Amino acid sequence: MIAARLIFVFLLLVLIALIVIGLMKGVAALSDNISSDDDVTTVTVLRNGTIKETIIEEFNPGYYDEDSLEDEIKKKAEASDGGVEAEDFSLDDGVATLKLKYATDDDMAAFNDEVFYADTIDNLLSQGVTFDSEAIKAGGTHAVIVSEAMDIRCPKKILYTGGNVTIDDDDPKLAHCTAADGDLGFVIY
Repeated sequence: MIAARLIFVFLLLVLIALIVIGLMKGVAALSDNISSDDDVTTVTVLRNGTIKETIIEEFNPGYYDEDSLEDEIKKKAEASDGGVEAEDFSLDDGVATLKLKYATDDDMAAFNDEVFYADTIDNLLSQGVTFDSEAIKAGGTHAVIVSEAMDIRCPKKILYTGGNVTIDDDDPKLAHCTAADGDLGFVIY
């Protein structure tokens, strides 16, 4: 039980660090038009509904070493009953990279304890999610809604964004979200 609490506290600290790093990266991307999946936490929504997330953050070995951190991540993923798969973890020059695969958007939201939806607009509307009229007029069939700063990669061209989200200048399937403090950002594709 104590180990589970430590894992939860650690993952909460990681999430807070990701928010801060994501905000810093998001501001840099907006001001300098810098975009790279190699240095920014990115969520990729695949056509089959699977979600892939690459988390990038500075790693300061103090509480965990690389092996124990990787073991804790794998244990938490295994506890998700197949909804989360830890695909890869690496540490290079003080930067940790974690690649996760989620079976559904619900799995990602639960694993990270954050708001995350990736579904058809019709399904989201039936669940009580509302979009402004301009978002609906954009003509997309799917939406991704997030509550954290991250890049969002979609399987098709992004048609509309809202809530501190901008479409990448060079890649119309990529958006940069700088949502913070519980604000929501979304893309329609």
